[in-house]
Amino acid sequence: MPVELNYKSEIQIDPNNLEEEWINQPSLYLKYSEEYANAVANKDRAKSNLEVVYARIDAKVRIDWDEYGFDSKPTEPAIKQFIAKNAEYRKAVKRHVMAVKESNLMAGVKHSFDHRRKALENLVQLHISGFHSEPKIRRPQEKRRSVKKSLRRNRD
Repeated sequence: MPVELNYKSEIQIDPNNLEEEWINQPSLYLKYSEEYANAVANKDRAKSNLEVVYARIDAKVRIDWDEYGFDSKPTEPAIKQFIAKNAEYRKAVKRHVMAVKESNLMAGVKHSFDHRRKALENLVQLHISGFHSEPKIRRPQEKRRSVKKSLRRNRD
């Protein structure tokens, strides 16, 4: 059963629900780490398939070159050009390119969840430090004392 990927919404952090965000972070990271591993495996399979297709076409052309429209034994560049134009090979190249793209995307998503963890840590630190607390207003006499104190320090 394929896993539904909602990384664009799951990367978002609700700063008003940090506890729940921290609870979900490990399972989200695991989910996208597994997806990254699957994408890398698909990329490797696609590359392997591409090499097999290339080798199969190459061997056929070398053995039965006259059946593939060559008047004489083909040169190396002629064989490469023939393979590059072959529909089966082009399809394998396209699958490989798409697998590389998916692998790169999942690497970025996985990396984004590392950033999400760091962002959660920083939000918690801000919360602990009282960053979002109400401002404290000093009474006028406290302000005067503070100013006098700093003036005395500057004189000394």
